[in-house]
Amino acid sequence: MPDFLFVRSPDLDQRWPYSTDQALTRLSDLGEVSVINNDVRTPLHEQRDLSNVNGMIYFHGGPELTSASIAAAPCLRMVGAVSDNAGLGMPLEAMFARDIPFIDGTRGWAQSVAEIALALALASLRRIPWWHRRMATETPETVWQYEADQFCDDKRFVNGTLGSKRVGIVGLGQIGRRVASWCSTMGAEVLGYDPFLPSDVAHEFGAELRELDRIAEEVDILFITVPPSPSARHIVSRDRVDRLKKGAIVVVVTRAHGIDMEALRERVYADEIMGAFDVYDIEPIPADDPLRDRDNVIHLPHIAGRTHDSNVEAIDIIVDDFARLLRGEAPVAKVTREMVDIRLHRKDVPAE
Repeated sequence: MPDFLFVRSPDLDQRWPYSTDQALTRLSDLGEVSVINNDVRTPLHEQRDLSNVNGMIYFHGGPELTSASIAAAPCLRMVGAVSDNAGLGMPLEAMFARDIPFIDGTRGWAQSVAEIALALALASLRRIPWWHRRMATETPETVWQYEADQFCDDKRFVNGTLGSKRVGIVGLGQIGRRVASWCSTMGAEVLGYDPFLPSDVAHEFGAELRELDRIAEEVDILFITVPPSPSARHIVSRDRVDRLKKGAIVVVVTRAHGIDMEALRERVYADEIMGAFDVYDIEPIPADDPLRDRDNVIHLPHIAGRTHDSNVEAIDIIVDDFARLLRGEAPVAKVTREMVDIRLHRKDVPAE
């Protein structure tokens, strides 16, 4: 029976409150499980004999997992962690050298973040927070007064049904492709930009790949769903923000890294764009930030991925791949050198 090690720190239940129970439950279905739980930064192999460990799930904050730790674990066949799909803080070279699969559970956030992105778009189209605030603070007689008998949206901005809109998605990773699929299912025309994704793969999620300049000029709703990689920084540049049609909705999740926020702010302040944000260029957003308390802004405090389901899913992704590896199957969430290069080092994108 395989031996698994769960490496955690005492504050894990505060940071990832539902992950420990899930990890212990799921790993125990695969083999014997032991736990290290401390905040001592001494390398892992100096704290415990690793000679019989076959797999481990590692969370930062306690013992350090070093190249020497990998060397001290001759039976190690798989390692899992949540490291932003880039192996941040992990001894990747030591694992690559021994062909030990490193499984990253970061995509466990994808469903929760994508749902928030879709919710922000729908709430913007119908001004749901604005109506909620009016319902809570004004008299019914005042609230039940519409601009027209059969129209109650804000005609300054894109409004109405998502299915009648042209949607642009910048970044068709685990989050963006979910948004693309849902928008397409709801009837929207979906244009996507992802220079690292083949067009036939984009079609599987209901998106047509387009040049970014064209997307900026043509869409009603723009979703920013790119990770904070070097090549993605301000890929929606000032010029592209300026190309967005007046009244467009811009939804920003994952990171604000992918769009020129200064340019976007200027258009939001001028009431030319509806902004829907879970992430910002400054976090926490200051109390006197002009984005706050505007009718053309919907905002959340960077909570899109912070759900019970994301806690559980991150673990499930790792353990599901562990089970595949034990069966001799290929893992789904394995980190490769190319992934690390794209995520951390590559500053240029392939030519359009």
